[in-house]
Amino acid sequence: MKKHIITCLFAVVAAVSVSTAQPTYLSPTRIAVDPITKNGVVLLSTAQAIARIDLDKERLLTTTPLTFEASDFAYSGNGRVLVATEYGPAGSLKVLDPSNFSVKKSVAVGAYPSAVCVNEEGTRAWVANRFSNDLSVVNPQKGKELVRIPLIREPKSVALSPDQTIVAVGNFLPFMSALDTMISAEVSLIDAATSEVLCHIPFTNGTHSIEDVCFSKDGNYLFVTHVQSRFQIPTTQLERGWMNTNAVSIVDMRTRSYYTTILLDNVNRGAANPAGMTVSEDGRYLYVAIAGTHEVIAVSLKELFPKIENAPKNTIIANDLTFFASVKNRISLPGKGPRKLIEKDGKVFASCYFSGTLSIVEPLLPVNGREVALGEEPEMDPIRRGEMLFADADICFQNWQSCVTCHPGARADGLNWDLINDGIGNFKNSKSMLYSHETPPAMITGIRVNAEKAVRSGIRYILFTDRPEEEAACMDQYLRSLEPLVSPHRVNGELSKKAQQGERIFEKAGCIHCHNGAYYTDKAMYDVGTGIDECEGTKFDTPTLKEVWRTAPYLYNGSAKTIREVLTRFNEGDRHGTTSDLSEKEIEALEEYILSL
Repeated sequence: MKKHIITCLFAVVAAVSVSTAQPTYLSPTRIAVDPITKNGVVLLSTAQAIARIDLDKERLLTTTPLTFEASDFAYSGNGRVLVATEYGPAGSLKVLDPSNFSVKKSVAVGAYPSAVCVNEEGTRAWVANRFSNDLSVVNPQKGKELVRIPLIREPKSVALSPDQTIVAVGNFLPFMSALDTMISAEVSLIDAATSEVLCHIPFTNGTHSIEDVCFSKDGNYLFVTHVQSRFQIPTTQLERGWMNTNAVSIVDMRTRSYYTTILLDNVNRGAANPAGMTVSEDGRYLYVAIAGTHEVIAVSLKELFPKIENAPKNTIIANDLTFFASVKNRISLPGKGPRKLIEKDGKVFASCYFSGTLSIVEPLLPVNGREVALGEEPEMDPIRRGEMLFADADICFQNWQSCVTCHPGARADGLNWDLINDGIGNFKNSKSMLYSHETPPAMITGIRVNAEKAVRSGIRYILFTDRPEEEAACMDQYLRSLEPLVSPHRVNGELSKKAQQGERIFEKAGCIHCHNGAYYTDKAMYDVGTGIDECEGTKFDTPTLKEVWRTAPYLYNGSAKTIREVLTRFNEGDRHGTTSDLSEKEIEALEEYILSL
């Protein structure tokens, strides 16, 4: 710890520039059981490798390098087909040799594919393309994409029902104005045979960051992990889930409708940032990885459903922190940042992102957790430590949330929050952390002079805690290291012809007067006429337009659902660029350019 303190503080005092040459961490994420060998297989995401594990003897067998940046993988039920998603603006599905993980075929899919599932025979794979907002249906054996299905926003998780008839996709964030009465990310259900979208199912108000979807063994229920934010009240405290709670929502697959939401938290202790799930082999337990508090929660499904059915009619289960207590068991893990889970012979294996290990617990036995090293994990440098702290709810009062809760991936949750830094009653939209340190001031109204001040205020007034200075210094280093993703609106990394036309209109309309330079901001504040009620006449910080394609909704209060609305509906008097005299085609081109930045 002393070494970390010295390293972090030296980086701040000496103002050393961040090096791009970072250590190679393992970062285990996806884990599965090879249907043929019964070994565990773990994706080491930042090391670009796959590890094989003897699950019975709990030891590492082999580590095989990959030739591409993989984000997920999946076996067919018979084990004969293995596929992996290549993450990037020009995403692909790789068909791998299950024996040595070499690439046999490559199929172009959508932008930044993040999850995949495969049917029993290996004749169909479904790929969730996160940033092109669609689902690719692929025949892995023929190496061909069959159809691409438009979805909602950031499809990040996918699962196939036990009878192989329904594909469930978790859309990570809501796609709506932040002023809408009901705001929820949704799960999409797709007919596996016809590729028809059957329905989109919203959950409780404030649902976002859907991390995983998982079917019960009988296929009657779909479980969905997510954050449930209480964003309609001022952020004056954390007790009893005042700001954020952490949940599993349940879909009744027999009616294809929302069933209920159960909270994973305790009355006085949160279970921040629920991630991956698995159902036990006998179907009796649901296991949930809790990334923010480094735990697994075991849920007795045998007890859960009768309890739900017998609840008094006036009980709002989604708001009841005590309802779930008797049917769950919280188990601490030795590793940090669990992402995905499998269960075999009563043992639960969790891939722990920040420790580079596989944590093992036996929820039904009083056995201490243990872990298997998945390779040589480097000592954390300040950037990696800052990344871990940004996601760590153990540094938060009562563990309700981490910085990642409102800034998933260090970006934004799409919600309006009434922070207490500028008074009460003036809700404002979450901001991405990308380039926050390079484009002061911080916050939409510039209430913080810079991002360093905002980080420390966030620890004090959002996490409600007092932490060592070295932790904030490391978070600064992590946030400074963020790089924008290449926009999915670009063609081979370059502006499309329409975007090139939009670039010229960007100058003609005067957008470039305020959105200029390397970060597309002059770092000044203006009243552009978008403030309403108590914010009328308020000057707002000029935000960077880099990666703006990823940060909807827009404007200080999230009122604009799309960039098009910013340019048209919310630009009365041309105070936000001269756009009123632009043709429809010019508006389209301008929007395309802005979304390509």
